[in-house]
Amino acid sequence: MIGQREALRLAGCDTFDPRGHRLGVVGRILVDADTEQPVWATVQTGLFGTNESLVPLEGAAFDGDTLTVAVARDSVRKAPCVPLQEGDLEAERERELYLHYGMEDGRRPRAPEPAVGNTTNSTEAVVSYVRAVSSRLRRLVASP
Repeated sequence: MIGQREALRLAGCDTFDPRGHRLGVVGRILVDADTEQPVWATVQTGLFGTNESLVPLEGAAFDGDTLTVAVARDSVRKAPCVPLQEGDLEAERERELYLHYGMEDGRRPRAPEPAVGNTTNSTEAVVSYVRAVSSRLRRLVASP
């Protein structure tokens, strides 16, 4: 787990997926407003770092020089474009990201328990759960 102390050193470091594919350079860190724990990082991707994608820090490892996230490069490339207004992540955009990465409230989802006689698919169940426990995130500002 990436802690507050490590989060302050993430900006500018190279980011890799679990298979060792380079994703880009860390730009900003978003922390949970209640716990102050880092939850998302923006990674500058694309030609010359012109795009910025949010990647979850759940399951990530930081060795002091590089960040290795728990999501694949293709998943990061296909992530929804999320504009950060005034540095904070809106709750609706956060839900989109959780769904895209197959997460619920920052953790990998458990297998949904099927309800007898219920035809609700697992995506709807995840959407419902994420809305129920959605947290507000804000940008971490590190000063030199």
